[in-house]
Amino acid sequence: MSFWGEKDTSISFCEKQYEHSQYIAEYYNSLSGLVYSIIGFYFLNTKLKKMGYTLVLLGLGTFTLHATQRWYGQWLDELSMLLLSFQAIKYLRNIKKKKTYNFFFLWVIVLYYLLHNKTFIYMFTGCQFYIFHLLRKLKPKKNFEVISYIYRVLYKYIFIISIIAWLLDQLLCEYVKFLYLHSFWHIGTGFVAFLGLQNLLICE
Repeated sequence: MSFWGEKDTSISFCEKQYEHSQYIAEYYNSLSGLVYSIIGFYFLNTKLKKMGYTLVLLGLGTFTLHATQRWYGQWLDELSMLLLSFQAIKYLRNIKKKKTYNFFFLWVIVLYYLLHNKTFIYMFTGCQFYIFHLLRKLKPKKNFEVISYIYRVLYKYIFIISIIAWLLDQLLCEYVKFLYLHSFWHIGTGFVAFLGLQNLLICE
């Protein structure tokens, strides 16, 4: 029996459990997940502070998921990812109908509860494609056009590299486990979140 009890998440990761600590199931995956919280703190004093708070929550959820391998960590991690995605979409589309937005997100939670991991993957992936589409339509402030373009290019390619790392960790674990590729997913998508929010700050 592990420190946190029997593993009951619906997804597994490549890092060997409790290798470096008797209290943390996946040491490197757990620590690298805190990058979201660090980035979230950076945005707490900006107009994007709501997304900053969600990033802080995501970091804590990611840490909990990988440290415990329990269902509550997975739920906190994945629902934070979906909430951050919906906050970005709401901001990019300038949706002012708060009740409609909250009602829609409530249905997302219901679907997540009923169908869980597969539904999460489809919803999250769809949100990321839609967010990138919306980011391309943003109009940068004067004198920030080049910086905005660089942010968008880096956003796209770092996200692609991060997805590849995630897939390799899932599909070819036996061959790549020494690389701790899921940690690269956390660090890469952390940079993606930073670039995306920075781009929002320099656009009208």
